[in-house]
Amino acid sequence: MKRIGLLIVAALAVAFAASCTTFKLEGAQVTREIPAYNTVGTFSTSVHVSEFLGAPGGANLLNVTATAMDTAIYDAIQREIQKYSGDAAVNITIEYKASVIDYLLNAVTFSLYAPATAEISGTIVKYTK
Repeated sequence: MKRIGLLIVAALAVAFAASCTTFKLEGAQVTREIPAYNTVGTFSTSVHVSEFLGAPGGANLLNVTATAMDTAIYDAIQREIQKYSGDAAVNITIEYKASVIDYLLNAVTFSLYAPATAEISGTIVKYTK
């Protein structure tokens, strides 16, 4: 009995230390031609989003908040551009993740609550005119 308890505790410790990356986007560019620029800084930030009716950090068939992450990510990047007084962000990396805690919350609520986190990093640039 004591051995089973230790195995359960060890399994939970490993589970809490793990997380799952369900989506990753690197080096996104939205313009056809980028003018010459100087790098003014790099950034790394994360955005937590609470989604509903789906799985945390993954595909959601009936997720009424499926696009909730789009605006949050865009706003976070815009804040970083303004913080550095830059013109644009380049070499953006976005990782969409769900932790074990997120999965446990999803399971306890029977997939009603689907929390997730997006980790965003990139380079802020200023155009040379």
